[in-house]
Amino acid sequence: MISTYSNIHRGFLQACSLHGTMTVKDAAKIMVHLFGQNQPNDPIPDEQRLQELIDQINPKLSRFQQKIVLLESDPKQPNYVVFANLSDSPLDRFQTAYPAGELSFFRVVLHELATTEGHKLEQIEWLNLTTKIEEGRSLTKSRAEELLSEWVGAGYLVLDEDGIGFGPKTQVEFDRYLLNNFPDQVEQCRLCKEVLFYGIKCAKCSVSMHKTCAKKYFKKVKNCPACKKAWTVALD
Repeated sequence: MISTYSNIHRGFLQACSLHGTMTVKDAAKIMVHLFGQNQPNDPIPDEQRLQELIDQINPKLSRFQQKIVLLESDPKQPNYVVFANLSDSPLDRFQTAYPAGELSFFRVVLHELATTEGHKLEQIEWLNLTTKIEEGRSLTKSRAEELLSEWVGAGYLVLDEDGIGFGPKTQVEFDRYLLNNFPDQVEQCRLCKEVLFYGIKCAKCSVSMHKTCAKKYFKKVKNCPACKKAWTVALD
């Protein structure tokens, strides 16, 4: 892998900033293209090297309160690369983009997803959430349907056969907000202590971990870090 900051890093950062949220597959294609342009004689890098590239870029972003995150998502969703702006509250940014009623609706959505088991809502429940908006603010159901598409497209939500869930951008930018406001419903990974939305659980004690954290841990240890019993849950 490259050891000095180069046009590969600059090009990848530019792509992340432009797209905001990408699947790991798409981010890997960009990385391969950049290597082909700038170091054509080197071996073609694979997806496993994305994290190394990201780790080399992030120190340059820290002073701007930005970072790139390789996010392990819902098992039924692809993993993502997210460009995160941490310079202010994500709700403050929402406030500049959406009127009061729509901001209130987004708060309701965060509350419902955080407090619902599995952090998933059935799509049929979406329109009913408009009745929970703060008093004095309103939102039509047709606009709520538009917002669902808009927020899925922006990466704030995901929509699949199981319903509506936290999108990659929300998982990265709203992690502290959700942990602070819903400490009894939002978990932390047992190993890295970061917020955990969709991970794996021990079959014996139900402690939760990111799958990537667990894979690193169980290379050296075969027992659960909490109950110390043999780990039996598949990591693939």
